[in-house]
Amino acid sequence: MIYQSSRPAYQTLKRKIIDGDLPFGAPITVKTLEVEMGFSAIPIREALIALAAEDLIDFFPGRGFFNKRLEAQSLVLRLDLLQHLLLASAIALPDSRRRILRKRLLRDATRLRSVSESVFENVCLLSDIFDTYFVHPTAIFTRTAIAQCARYLLIDEQRHEADGNLAKAAFSYLWQASSPQPVTLAEELAAFFEARKVRIDETIEAAKQRDLLGNPSKFSSAAFDAATTKTT
Repeated sequence: MIYQSSRPAYQTLKRKIIDGDLPFGAPITVKTLEVEMGFSAIPIREALIALAAEDLIDFFPGRGFFNKRLEAQSLVLRLDLLQHLLLASAIALPDSRRRILRKRLLRDATRLRSVSESVFENVCLLSDIFDTYFVHPTAIFTRTAIAQCARYLLIDEQRHEADGNLAKAAFSYLWQASSPQPVTLAEELAAFFEARKVRIDETIEAAKQRDLLGNPSKFSSAAFDAATTKTT
């Protein structure tokens, strides 16, 4: 739970983490964030505690808060969880809400295109839909899983642009789920996640090299190729 007074700090810090402004594994200190974000220590500390509870960052007693490292085994488990939660969300959707969801998706399709450059905005958009139209426990777990996977998926998207991104893949699946017809995109959704799991090691290594080179906020294909070349 995050107090209303701390929500602006929470949202700002969550954006920094998901949009990739912090290197993987980097320490996160209250004093540094006070200077960077312009909030006082109390809301920042509450935001850090909330983000650690969501497993978006790590907390080690006696050492403090750290941005999560990229670890292949952990990412595979997170991607599996997210894939199954998306499937479960469609199954849990009551028939009475399918038409409402379809209208919502039509309305938000424009927003999806307009915020495609920001993974944070895409995560918020998907989270809004799950919070509003799906069974509460499923919505919470799915929203958190999306945020946990977002940084890795963004890097993967920047390296393999032609494959599409999480928001568009999830929207396609939810659009089909909102139809009265049986869902036929389960195999496509599985293929989306399987492709990303296969290339996890390559992506992690290049991301580590990128962080060593200064952690640019945008991970272009050229920068990714340069980082990968340094490791070969």
